[in-house]
Formats: sequence, C-alpha cells, structure tokens
Amino acid sequence: MLGLRFSRLVHAAIASGALILGACPDAPGDTETGTETDTDSSDTDTTSDPPDPTTGFPPPPPPPPGDITPPALAGVTMIDQFTLQLSFTEAIAPVDTVNPKRFRLSLARGYFGTYGGQPGTYLRDPRYYNFVEYCPPPPPGCYYDPQPYYCYYGGCYYQPSPPLQIADVFNHYSDATQVILSLTAPIQPSLCDILNSPEDPVIDFVLHLHYAGGGLSQVTDLAGLPLAPIADAWVKNQTNYYNYMNSTPFSNFNPFLPIPCTLF
Repeated sequence: MLGLRFSRLVHAAIASGALILGACPDAPGDTETGTETDTDSSDTDTTSDPPDPTTGFPPPPPPPPGDITPPALAGVTMIDQFTLQLSFTEAIAPVDTVNPKRFRLSLARGYFGTYGGQPGTYLRDPRYYNFVEYCPPPPPGCYYDPQPYYCYYGGCYYQPSPPLQIADVFNHYSDATQVILSLTAPIQPSLCDILNSPEDPVIDFVLHLHYAGGGLSQVTDLAGLPLAPIADAWVKNQTNYYNYMNSTPFSNFNPFLPIPCTLF
C-alpha cells in the first residue's frame, strides 16, 4: 500500500511541476550540457603580423662640422729682393682689403748667454742692417790717371736703405694657401750676410715677420676665422728697438719662423 501511495505522490508532483527530474550523464565525468559556446579559446588567434621591413634607403649621415680651425702661418720665403711669399696651413680669403701695415719685419738678435746681460730677444729695424752701396762720381778734375795730388776721392761707401716695409698684400694667382708681400725697398746682400754669418753659440740673428690681428680687414681663412697675431708688439709700437728681456731667445715668437736668405 505504501509503494502505491508513493507512486501516486510522485506522479502528482511531476504533473504540478513541483518535481523536475534531471537527466543522467552518459558517462562518468562527462559534464557537457549540450550547449556550445561561440567563444572557444582554442580557436582564438592571439598573434599579429610582423611590421613590414623598411624598403627605403637609410637617412643620410649628418653633415660634417664646419671649419673650426683658424689658419696658421707655416713659413715665409724670399722670392726676390722685393718679394716675400707666405705659406699658410689652409686656403686664405681674398686679402684685397688687408692693410699692409699689419705686417712688419724685424732683425731679431737672440742672446743665449749670461755674460753682459740676461738671455732675451732684441728687435731692431732691419733698415739699419740693409746697407746700400753708394759710389758718387769723382769730382771735376779728378778723372786723370794718376789723379793730381790735390784731388781727394773717397770712393764708395754704404748707407742704410730706405725703410724696409710691406708695400702691398695680395693672394697668389694659383695657390690659395699662399699670400704675397711686396716690399718698399730691396733686400741687400749686407742683410743676408748677417743672417748667413757663422753660427755663434751665444748670439743668433734672424729676419722675422710680425703680424697684428684683430678688427676689420684682417687675414682670415675661407670660413672667416682670423689669423692669430704674431709677436704684434713690434707692429703696434712702431719703434726702432724693442726687447724681450729675461726670457728664452725667440720664445715670444709664436710661431717662430725665421726667414732664410738664399738670394746672394
């Protein structure tokens, strides 16, 4: 009787919806509900295509830095009695407006000893060593040979030349690293004799070029960088004598560039 009553209660509960029977799994561990989701993670592609390789040329390198090195004087040469040639470390801009008075020559005597003074450099105007031979004509009545006893003829003698200054400055016609200086008077053998005299361990003579920079119309390279001054006190003072005392001879010349004489 109890089983029959339980069966009627179960059917009544099913009919009223109070009891829902769940479906049995097909196999142990199978939890599939029969509903498929559209978001299957196994089908999702998480990778991306690599960027396209560069197809153009690489950018050009940066331009080289501009000229930052000023010009320097490398040497001075005698071309002839009226001409000096200056050699520079790079091309020089046109010197048409450069004042020739920026340059000046000196006969510099370096004293290396200590007897009779301290070591130093002594500058002198080269005109006082650049002697010109002068031979006046014999006076009237002295053309006879032998000359009469009353005729006195001293013969030739030497006198200082006119000032040995820079007359003009111009660029070399074919070499931009060269500058030409013309002189107001010729270089004489007497000046070269001093420069080419036998070496003395205590005293040395050199012919040197001085230069005063600064201001407008100075010597520059093609980038506008100026030539540095070269012992410019001799140019600025315009005296006939100037001394660098108690210093190593020629140490005040930067650069130190003696002008050799090979004319005679």
